[in-house]
Amino acid sequence: MSVFGALKADVLFNTARPISPGTPYLLLPKSPRGLDEATFDTHARQSTLGAVVTGPQIGDWQTGGTLLAMFYNDNLLADQYGFLPLLAYGELKNRKWRFAAGLQFDVFNPGLPTVLPFAGLSGSGNSGNSFRGQVRLERFLNPSEDVQWTIQTALSEPIASTIDPLFRLLSEDNGWPNVELRVAVGLGALGPDQLRPFELGLSGVVGQLRSTPPAPGNRVVADVWGVGTDLRWKINAFFGVAGEGYVGQTLGTYSGGVLQTVNVDTLEGIRSAGGWLEVFCFWTPCLHSHVGYGIDDPIDRDVSLTGPVRNETYFSNLLWDVTQSVRFGFEFTWRETAYQGVLRDNEGAGFHTQFQWSF
Repeated sequence: MSVFGALKADVLFNTARPISPGTPYLLLPKSPRGLDEATFDTHARQSTLGAVVTGPQIGDWQTGGTLLAMFYNDNLLADQYGFLPLLAYGELKNRKWRFAAGLQFDVFNPGLPTVLPFAGLSGSGNSGNSFRGQVRLERFLNPSEDVQWTIQTALSEPIASTIDPLFRLLSEDNGWPNVELRVAVGLGALGPDQLRPFELGLSGVVGQLRSTPPAPGNRVVADVWGVGTDLRWKINAFFGVAGEGYVGQTLGTYSGGVLQTVNVDTLEGIRSAGGWLEVFCFWTPCLHSHVGYGIDDPIDRDVSLTGPVRNETYFSNLLWDVTQSVRFGFEFTWRETAYQGVLRDNEGAGFHTQFQWSF
């Protein structure tokens, strides 16, 4: 068994109050009285602790498992300390196949921008990257040494419980799992990080959620569906791009629709589209910058009278890998959140400093 982890200290200042201040996703409506909304937070909730377990070899199949947790509680938006499992799965794999079951990240749109907050542009274009119970089967095809096709399928828990019930409302699964699928092609030689310089993926998810109002009324069943694409291209040793895009419905538990799943008034699924794009540059082998933009844009008429109808984030950071274990980071963000109805739109800057020691 191999134990690993990271100790992270985060310091954040925001000129407009985000949800939530220590792990920003979007901005609260602007104060109608013009009150000051600046927030300051310093915490270590992004610290991680994990273990990789290697089991016995069965023929050409390797058994094993992974555990990974952070020091958040089970509701990320509450911004409190606790113990939050991120990964807890067992696997059986060889060069061509992988079978895994347990708590895993989404197959749908697995890309992740390089930003300092754990929110990772969730609710601002970065759909996917939630973690849920899942049974997964993967197939790897290598027509040549520098080409790999990856086919991933999964049956998944329909609701990720880390989203605040305020956003999930009364929704529950409708008696069957979500089905996720991704097909990706990777080109180029494997690097030290076990990634190929170019990868392009196409993914999708289908499912259903049902909502039953507490007062007498009809139960509403909302279809869940999404189509996404992800790209990572390290053009040369110094420069590259990465990004994702998606379109779908009832994707709040997949971090789409500005985290909204169904309309609070009608309980119907909210349709939305969005994505993010990042450009990265390695000034030296240990000093690199990432600049990008993300947007989530639900269809206005699908959103309740008090819900957000657009959320945008611009970001720019500088990361200094002092050693393989020590990193300093600084990030500037500009967020804009637009609301339906009488609530006022809001915008503001964020400043985030992070120290990380990994082991």
